[in-house]
Amino acid sequence: MRITKHDHNGIAVFVLEGRVDSVGAGEMDAALQTAVGEGRHRIVLDMAGVTYINSAGLRTLADILTRNRASDGDLRLVALTPKVERVFKIIGFDRFFDHYESLEAALTGL
Repeated sequence: MRITKHDHNGIAVFVLEGRVDSVGAGEMDAALQTAVGEGRHRIVLDMAGVTYINSAGLRTLADILTRNRASDGDLRLVALTPKVERVFKIIGFDRFFDHYESLEAALTGL
């Protein structure tokens, strides 16, 4: 998994590429936990390059979403691939996560 991070007007933007499997989920968790630990409660994940996500990755996303919203922040998702979007719909995560077609749309109002 490849993770790159940049800042956009105080919002942490992560670009994820690859599989969020056992190894990738751990890497994603470490990156997001670090950001939240630094007080970054407004996070956007560009997931256009994510081809797979497992339960460990979903757990991390749920944890970060809960923590961020409790701190008046959010976790927004961008460009879910059809396969990943299907997983979100099957388990009902599409009701909890805001996801957007573009980075610009996700950043608006955050």
